[in-house]
Amino acid sequence: MKRLLGLIVCMAPLLSFAEVVVPIDSVENHVNIRMSADAKSEIVGRLQQGDYVPLVSSIPDWHEVEIAGGATGFISSDWTNVLDAPPAPVAEVEAVEKVVEEPVAETTEESAVVAGAEPAAQVEEVVAEPVTETVPVAKEVTEEEVVEARTPVEVVAEEPEAVEETTAGVEEVPELETVANADPVVEEVPVVETAVEDAPEVDTVSEEFPTVVTAAGVPGLQGPRGETGPPGPQGPPGPSGAAQIEGSENFLLKFTAPTIGGNSQVFDDGNKIGIGTTEPKQRLEVNGNIQIHERNSSVAGLMMTQSDGETGYIMHNRASTLTIGAGSVDRITIDRDGNTGFGTSRPLHPIEMASGAHVTAGGVWTNSSSRAKKENIVELTPGEALAALAKLEPVMFNYKQDSDEQYVGFIAEDVPELVATSDRTGLSAMDIVAVLTRVVQMQQQQITELESRLEERD
Repeated sequence: MKRLLGLIVCMAPLLSFAEVVVPIDSVENHVNIRMSADAKSEIVGRLQQGDYVPLVSSIPDWHEVEIAGGATGFISSDWTNVLDAPPAPVAEVEAVEKVVEEPVAETTEESAVVAGAEPAAQVEEVVAEPVTETVPVAKEVTEEEVVEARTPVEVVAEEPEAVEETTAGVEEVPELETVANADPVVEEVPVVETAVEDAPEVDTVSEEFPTVVTAAGVPGLQGPRGETGPPGPQGPPGPSGAAQIEGSENFLLKFTAPTIGGNSQVFDDGNKIGIGTTEPKQRLEVNGNIQIHERNSSVAGLMMTQSDGETGYIMHNRASTLTIGAGSVDRITIDRDGNTGFGTSRPLHPIEMASGAHVTAGGVWTNSSSRAKKENIVELTPGEALAALAKLEPVMFNYKQDSDEQYVGFIAEDVPELVATSDRTGLSAMDIVAVLTRVVQMQQQQITELESRLEERD
């Protein structure tokens, strides 16, 4: 039996002329496609070696490319090249095999005996159709070149051991050379009784417009890629990917992107927290200003509460009044006009005490002296006033904190009991005035009496 092996080389012509992006030759597997032009951004796809994606635009170090669903992504220009058109598909070799049997005469059950086979009841007329196997090759083939296939195939038809030849006139088909380095594939074929036409010749492949030649019944190369269809429904969410976390010791994490972290302004050494500083001296230290902005109520402030529940606070309300409290009680109030009250929430003077004493707008200190605010009122006798006045020792001095200014006055520890304070560390000017007033009144009365007597003598 004769053997026939045919090789057909084909390559599809270029059909698209849009710019595309392909991996460089040194890429072994794929190049990542990212959400933005940042090597740390999320991976949204991969460009496999040997594949391509349409180019949308180019920026320094990155190409914006089209991905599935009409979306776009970014791919590094260091690992890709831009082509004017999609690369040509890998050429394929279609191996056409024809299995031809030696012509035999019509036989009967008694005469047509094949060694090792059962007698056939009837020998049908069979015409061997061309059988093809596609084998990819690495380049185009011309008339002068020998095709080197990636996976060449040799087909060997095994002849029957004994066949009675009863028919003549069958042309002998020449035997073709097999491709070098190919592992033969052996197939058994049935006995046929008719001649088979010569195998078709292989058309030469044009360098500019390659021609696809296939045997009868063999599909040609895959056509160009069609338009992208509408996106399908979104699939279930996949497992969470690993975030890229980078930072410094003791700094709280701040995400600069959904999966990228870095340092924030908050420093925490496990005992103290600093905002804008890495050397906090207290539990919380802020390098800069703090703004407290209450958007949902009429009061904004800072509360400080001790373990026993006593609270200190600084509060500001919509009436533009600032209140400082201690022991859960308002202690100092400053209104919108700048009046400051100590122990009073509605000061009417620049400085006002809970007792009513105040400093006027002109800077005069005014004691509270209303009868309504006093009790145990008794008259100061002239004798008591004269005795206290006699014990007052006026002195000249300066305060230790103000050595340049000289004053006249009294020493609190040296004044008589009548004008001394309980702790003997200060004096009340009104006490001295009261003593002097009573003494002057007494002296004035004495003067009046003496004048009367003189007038009587005259």
